[in-house]
Amino acid sequence: MAIVSTCAYDSRGQLVRPDPLDISRAKIRLDLDTGEKPTFDPGHTHVFVVSDMGITAEQARERVNTRLRRFFDRAEAVRGFRRITVKESRSTNRLNLNTTISYEILYVVEAGERARSRSHAVTPG
Repeated sequence: MAIVSTCAYDSRGQLVRPDPLDISRAKIRLDLDTGEKPTFDPGHTHVFVVSDMGITAEQARERVNTRLRRFFDRAEAVRGFRRITVKESRSTNRLNLNTTISYEILYVVEAGERARSRSHAVTPG
């Protein structure tokens, strides 16, 4: 499971970014989860990592982009889904020189009336 925290809002009704420690805890839980499936629980902030590798950087990019498109196709069909951040990282295996590209996606699935609002402002937490 990759739930970070329950959605929190400031006095103006803007979504507050989750605490970095909560994000780290969720990423650890995600690393231990062998199911590799994103969560979409309403009223919560979530984190998910999309990753793939290739013999070349171009091959890795093609593969991870396919996985990323699948994630966003599914996620954008979920009512209340909104991405907060998408961070890319890249590494090279020293033994075989394969490239791995990963995207860490922090997103929210807002519940109720907030699910209808597509305001993109997120207050730093």
